[in-house]
Amino acid sequence: MKEVNMVSQRHQQDYRLQELGDFLRTRRARLTPEEVGLPRGGRRKTPGLRRAEVAQLVGVSVDWYTWLEQERPITPSTQVVERLCQALRLDANERSHLFLLALQQSPPVLSPEPEIVSPALQRFLDQFGTRPAFVSGRCWDILAWNDAGCAVFGDYRRMSTRERNTLWRLFTDPASRNFIVDWEDDARQILAQFRSSSGRHPGDTQVTELIHDLMLHSPEFRAWWPDHEVRSGQEGRKTLNHPQVGYLVFERLTFQVFDTPDLKVTVYTPLEEADTPRKVEQLLEQWYLRVGQGPHPPQAVHHLPQTQLSGQDTVGWWLAACGKRVERAWVANSEIMISYANWCEAHGYEPKKAKGVSQSLATHGLEIGVNKRVVDEHRRRKMARGVRGLVIL
Repeated sequence: MKEVNMVSQRHQQDYRLQELGDFLRTRRARLTPEEVGLPRGGRRKTPGLRRAEVAQLVGVSVDWYTWLEQERPITPSTQVVERLCQALRLDANERSHLFLLALQQSPPVLSPEPEIVSPALQRFLDQFGTRPAFVSGRCWDILAWNDAGCAVFGDYRRMSTRERNTLWRLFTDPASRNFIVDWEDDARQILAQFRSSSGRHPGDTQVTELIHDLMLHSPEFRAWWPDHEVRSGQEGRKTLNHPQVGYLVFERLTFQVFDTPDLKVTVYTPLEEADTPRKVEQLLEQWYLRVGQGPHPPQAVHHLPQTQLSGQDTVGWWLAACGKRVERAWVANSEIMISYANWCEAHGYEPKKAKGVSQSLATHGLEIGVNKRVVDEHRRRKMARGVRGLVIL
């Protein structure tokens, strides 16, 4: 049996080295010397870079790199693999694949990218109806949600970024201790899950700041964090004691977004216990009445900003309330900024600057910076910048 296992391991090793060699050859073949800043040189028999050119870019000998492509059992360092990624212009998926082939491990985490929830993912949340659902990021900030999430857990639209942080709200909001049944057990579980996920981002400034602030503000966090408890997954029952309807029992399921693994989707499915489905429907009806237009989802609420950044998407809310998408329509930047500023003032929000508004409009699928000849108040024709596909109501 031991000999069979050894043979199997050798076969796996041979297959991995073959895949590594093939992968390096195909990535090398798709690049030209000009693309990597090298002179083209004389006539070439094969397309792409030569082995000697890749070795020069990486800073290793030609023989060593040749052995790597020839499936020799050599183990490069993390630094060399990182330089190979840069030399061969690999994207994030290719980089991960190369690290797995060369070192049988995932690559080190690079500087975190902006956490953006795609319109498709927001539509996915909206389809859950009476099941509260939301998306959280690497710091466990709630980045996007559906109406049922607001109805059960509170109006995320009105919260600051820190208030929407799961850990911060759990450990510093006194109301959470009454809201969550078995608060200590739940808090310890979530803390262990956060400890596990934060290990993927050592040195991340946002994670470090959150931990520091929690150590200052929560005696429980300060006492439990040094225990180094780790746990994966957020699946199981969740019992809440809602101030309006009493006990609610859910089945909680969390899963990662494949294309953006730092994003997690959490869905709460109401169980029949404690008459939970009916109570959630009641909370949702009350939510729609509070936000404005009868017992059915109002257009401006049901289609909350489809792209949520870490921060309040006031542009998305303004679009839902004051804008209408019309094909080939055009509206000037000045009219947009006046309408947006007036809406923010009326609703108590701090308006974004012009650059932030433009970026938010782009994330909502609107075409920015279109020039059009218009007539000003003095009947003079001039070129003005604006947004295509939008009408201000």
